[in-house]
Amino acid sequence: MAAGFAHAQEAQQPDNDTLSRHTATGPDSPPNTEADAPVSNQAKSKSFIEDSHLNLLLRSFAEHDTFNTVRERDAWMLGAQAVFESGYTKGLIGLGGDVSLFGALKLNGGRGAGNQVHVASHGGGSNQLAWAYPGVWDVKACASNTILKYGQQLFNDPFLSPHDNRALPLTYRGFSLISDEIRNLTLKAGTVDAVLARGMTTLTGLTTEYAGTHVSRFTYFGGDWMRGEDTVVSLYGSIANDVWQQYYFSATQSIGDPKLIRWTGALNYYYTGAIGDKRQGSISNNAYSLALAGTHGAHTVQFAFQQIVGDQMFDYMGQSAGNYLSNSLDVDYNQPHEKSVSLSYSLNIKDYGVPGMKVTMWGAYGWGADGSAMANGGSAQAANYIVNGEPVHGTHYEFGIIPGYTVPDGKFKNTSIKFYYMYHHGSRYHSDTTSNVYRLMVNVPVNVF
Repeated sequence: MAAGFAHAQEAQQPDNDTLSRHTATGPDSPPNTEADAPVSNQAKSKSFIEDSHLNLLLRSFAEHDTFNTVRERDAWMLGAQAVFESGYTKGLIGLGGDVSLFGALKLNGGRGAGNQVHVASHGGGSNQLAWAYPGVWDVKACASNTILKYGQQLFNDPFLSPHDNRALPLTYRGFSLISDEIRNLTLKAGTVDAVLARGMTTLTGLTTEYAGTHVSRFTYFGGDWMRGEDTVVSLYGSIANDVWQQYYFSATQSIGDPKLIRWTGALNYYYTGAIGDKRQGSISNNAYSLALAGTHGAHTVQFAFQQIVGDQMFDYMGQSAGNYLSNSLDVDYNQPHEKSVSLSYSLNIKDYGVPGMKVTMWGAYGWGADGSAMANGGSAQAANYIVNGEPVHGTHYEFGIIPGYTVPDGKFKNTSIKFYYMYHHGSRYHSDTTSNVYRLMVNVPVNVF
């Protein structure tokens, strides 16, 4: 199945749409470009209690889907996240911890709704009315501008990007390290061994997204370098034990003034190669996308081309939104040898007198998929490349629209509402089926202290 739209929302923030991860625009806020070294965050620490925060995120999630005009699923959930983040103790190395309570109430949905509602460890559980659990907990240490955490966390990197298109987000259990010791360079590393998946209240083992191959541990490392508001370069590597090694490279460059026209180009590239016991077969796969966006005032238009170069599909870690290719949209356009193009348009209605209002729409088309090498190769993965009795091939296309509004100020500042409509049409022998998705997401953040 394809990665869900959202990754936000997926919210990743707490409500981002899929396109926001793949646009050719730079970071939301420019880095500090002063020449001197960054001021130590730990040196500015006040205390464990004085720097602590308690935040709530209340969410209404509703979705109606149809597949091949026959199978339907509906869900309407209310979700709540209460997250306490401590400050750090004073000293050379500061210590702290975070803890949260996640909860959800089902207003509609049941059999067939999958992880839109509750999923028990044995696979059932969809009839449960409400549930609560500690979604995030960790212990942490800070030295200078480097933070080390262990526990259940939200990760944000090109492999474990948050997939938050349900009532509650998923979290992974493991270590994470983020370092900003060098100005304009952020280094990240981490290792995880379990996931608290969407809809679940208990930890489960890691798997790959498409093949469903078990991964005992996943480890990543890398960094992001930024120069002003115009240039961003990222380089990461990762290891899924006994399955694959995967590398990611991206480069984004912007020129011009959006009052006239600002051009932004972006390259995203992944290489995946089998390692160890090769539990998912002998993988050697290259996947890349090229995007060019032009912004003039409130209007942004982007064109993107994407290609999978290899006999295997481009796969990534399960439950994550860890696919930063430009054409990871409603579906991923990630089958062997597949090529795809997309065209998107965004309108920021702030420039027309409605601050906080934005509309994004897009269309995409994929062709050239050829799963015959894997389907006929006699490997254990052959079944993943056969659809309706033939190797994966054919074309598919989609279009969608997301109007959204975020309250810009006042008592309900940052409250957001987004409506998603996505239509995808898949040909008979393609892996992605025909579907209609209607989704309404409302997020209400509350800062308690």
